[in-house]
Amino acid sequence: WTGTWEAGIDRLLDPANTRIRPLEPTDFHFKWALEAFNGLPAPVRARLFALKIEANGLRGPILALLDRAGLATHAFEVVDLVALSKVHAEAVATLRIHDGRTCQVEVSHFAPAAAELYAGAARLFQLRTSTTHVHRLASGDKILLEIPLDGTHLDAEDLSPADVEPLWPGAIRGAAYHDALGDVLGTILRDPHYVLTRSGEVASIHNYELFHDIGGFRFGFVEPIFLSLWRRLCSPEAGEGRVLLQRMFEEYRAAYIEKRREIQARWGELEAFLTAHQQTIQEYLQGQQEWRDAVAAVRERALRDPAGWMQTLLEAYRDSYPDLPRD
Repeated sequence: WTGTWEAGIDRLLDPANTRIRPLEPTDFHFKWALEAFNGLPAPVRARLFALKIEANGLRGPILALLDRAGLATHAFEVVDLVALSKVHAEAVATLRIHDGRTCQVEVSHFAPAAAELYAGAARLFQLRTSTTHVHRLASGDKILLEIPLDGTHLDAEDLSPADVEPLWPGAIRGAAYHDALGDVLGTILRDPHYVLTRSGEVASIHNYELFHDIGGFRFGFVEPIFLSLWRRLCSPEAGEGRVLLQRMFEEYRAAYIEKRREIQARWGELEAFLTAHQQTIQEYLQGQQEWRDAVAAVRERALRDPAGWMQTLLEAYRDSYPDLPRD
């Protein structure tokens, strides 16, 4: 593995190469390499990223990203860079702007086209995502810059009943709105996925997989939000727990159907958006499918009866949650 390690170091030290981690997560020695990099002094790590910023024309995109996040500035400096073990983000840089404030920017090469497409579609339907900027490099590849959202991660395992009780109605409605769009676009959920922001909006993050044939409802590696939050509030008394579960599902169903009806009514706008981004769609599909076929599948999902989708969702989880509604 010595040759792989040396190649990774060369890549890291090359200002023109935006990759940061010396080894990829699939490498047996990845954890060791990550610890070795993060063990370097912070100014050294920061300098490595600063060189990559200048060599790849990233200063302008980062300034634009900061501006959209409400941190308008004419200059910034990199004060730290930490390599991450995440699949969807390989590093997080800490930037300091002219007035002394700092913010973090995540750097990723993982499916930036998908993040770009979902964010654009979400804006069309007044749904929130992270503040992102996708920049095309001289090589033709894209890099995703993202400012992590400040808020409550609704997928977090450490949420207590006291955390969930006051927020669950709005959280479920907001997640249902995103699920309605995600089902149409063929998104696969991964954990973490939802953030309840300080303004009370639910943002959907890490939408890196689109255009999947998802069948009757959105699926993935996490439970529907009304189930995961209910389990944190479930009373030991079966009757009380049943009532709460049904209330939470009805909240979800009403919001989901509302947003799906809006998408159906405005299908022409979504279709126009996807058509305008046909090159981005084709890049994401990597030749495995034609963009027109992907959009046709999106249309078919968009025009399905959302009430039928809810019924399929109930049937999929009723064996595990028998207190779910029967109709």
